[in-house]
Amino acid sequence: MTEKRSALDSVTMPVQVAAAWTWRLLVILAGLYVLGQMFLTVELVAFSFILALFFTAVLHPIERRLDRALPGPRSLSAALALLFGVAALGGIGTFVVWQISTHSTELANQLTALVTHFRNWLHNGPLHLKSSDIDKLSTQFTDAVKNHQGALINGAIQTAQTVAEYVGAFLLILLSTFFLLRDGELIWRWTLRLLPTGAQARMDLAGRVGWRTLGGYMRGQVLIALFHGISVMIVLFVLRVPLAAALGVLIFLGSFIPLVGLTVTGALCVAVALLEHGFTAAIVVTVAIVVLIQLEAHLLQPFIMSRSVEVHPLAIALSVITGTTIAGIPGALLAVPLVAFLNATIAALRRPLEVAATEQVLRKMPANAEAVSALAQDFDPTEHAAPPPKSRAAGVSEG
Repeated sequence: MTEKRSALDSVTMPVQVAAAWTWRLLVILAGLYVLGQMFLTVELVAFSFILALFFTAVLHPIERRLDRALPGPRSLSAALALLFGVAALGGIGTFVVWQISTHSTELANQLTALVTHFRNWLHNGPLHLKSSDIDKLSTQFTDAVKNHQGALINGAIQTAQTVAEYVGAFLLILLSTFFLLRDGELIWRWTLRLLPTGAQARMDLAGRVGWRTLGGYMRGQVLIALFHGISVMIVLFVLRVPLAAALGVLIFLGSFIPLVGLTVTGALCVAVALLEHGFTAAIVVTVAIVVLIQLEAHLLQPFIMSRSVEVHPLAIALSVITGTTIAGIPGALLAVPLVAFLNATIAALRRPLEVAATEQVLRKMPANAEAVSALAQDFDPTEHAAPPPKSRAAGVSEG
C-alpha cells in the first residue's frame, strides 16, 4: 500500500530555502516601506531632529570642555556651545549674503557675459547652430515661462507659505540641540530602557561606538571643508577673481556633499575665472580643485578621519544619489554621515560583547555603569586581547 505524501515533500530543499528567504525579505521590505511612509508623514520634524543630532555631534566636544571649565549648571555650557554653533553658521550666511549683495552689479554683468558667451559658443562652436535656431530656442524658453506663469506664481506663494514651517523647524533644531547637549546621556539611557534587558548592554556599547564615529566624521568633515574653502579662496584671490571670498565659502559648504558638492561649486569657480581672466585662469582653478580632491582622498581622509571611518567610494556615491533622490540637498548632506554611523554601529554589534567592552574601556568612553560592571564580573582580559589601533571601530580621537 503506497504511503500518501504531501505536496511539501515534493519541493526540493533549495526551493524551500529560496522561498523562506523570499518571504522574509518581502516582510522586511514591507516594514521598511511602512517606516518610510511614517517618516515622510513627519518629514520636517524628522529631518529637524536628525540635523540636531549632527549639530550636536559637532558641538559635543565644545560643550564638554565648557562644562569642565565653567562652574554652574550643565545648561550654561550647553547654551554657550549652542550659541557658538549658531554664531558660526550665522556668520557664514551673513558673509555670503554681504558678498553677493556688495557685488550684485558685477555678478549680474558676469551672468550676462556668460549667457552671451554661451550663445556665441552655440553659434561658432562645434554645434554650429544657426542664429535662427538659437532665436527659436530662446523663443521656446520664453514662451514656456509665459505659459507657466501661473504655476510659477503658485509655487512662489507655496514657498512663502512654507517659510513659517521652516522657521518652526529651525527653532526645533535649536531646542533639540540644546537638550541633546545638556541631557544627551539621560536621553540615551531612557532609550536603552525601551529595549529588552538582555540587549541593553550590547546596544549601549554599539550605540556609543556609532555616536563616536558620527562625531568624528562630522568634525573631520568640517576641517576638510575649511581646508578646501580657504585653499580655493587663496587661489582666487591670487588670480584676482571677483567674489573670491564668497566662492570660497560656497566651496566650504559644497564640501559637505562628498564627490558632488566640491565638483559643482568648483565648476562655478572655474566659470567665473573663465569669464573674468580667460582660459589660463580657468585651467589654474581647475588644477587646484583636482589637486584638492586628490589630497582629500589620499591624505586628509586617512589622516583626519582614519581608515576605520572611511566609507567606500561606491557606498558614498550610492548614498549621495539615494539621499538626493529621496530628500534633495538635505538628503545628500545627511546620507554619508548616516551611512558612516550605521557602518560603525553594525560592525560593533557583530563583534563579541567582551571585545567591544574592552575597546570602549581602552578609549575611555563613558559607558553605562551597570552594563560595564556586569561585563567586568566574568570578563578575562587575557582571553580577548585588544586589537591594534588601526582596526578599532571608532577610529577617531575624541574632541
